[in-house]
Amino acid sequence: MLTRPFPLLLLCAVAVALSSCGQSRERPVRITESDAGSTVALRQRQILEVVLQGNPTTGYTWKVVPGAESVLEQQGEPQFEPGSNALGSGGLVTLRFEAVGQGDATLGLIYHRTFEPGVAPLQTFEVRVVVGP
Repeated sequence: MLTRPFPLLLLCAVAVALSSCGQSRERPVRITESDAGSTVALRQRQILEVVLQGNPTTGYTWKVVPGAESVLEQQGEPQFEPGSNALGSGGLVTLRFEAVGQGDATLGLIYHRTFEPGVAPLQTFEVRVVVGP
């Protein structure tokens, strides 16, 4: 007798879907320039989005200052969204980090031109990040 695999496959798919229901990621925490100097609380695996003003056409870029690697891991490259369609316009730069370890650290960012070594950054941004279970 030949049996059809469809009911078994359907049952497996439902079981997988139900088993992953409690494993969804929490919503990202989004912070901006107004949050500079504050403390941000995250849970492990939660995403932190830092949204800052920027204009890459001027040569300036936001760069992470070493020191928070024990609790945060940068996810991809900074993303730029222009504020208008005008050529060379500024806009918002979003940097994403995943909370990868428990503890606390200072997340520091500098806004500078990488081709001007020894020149002080145009801007800095810093927050304390506390990651719990």
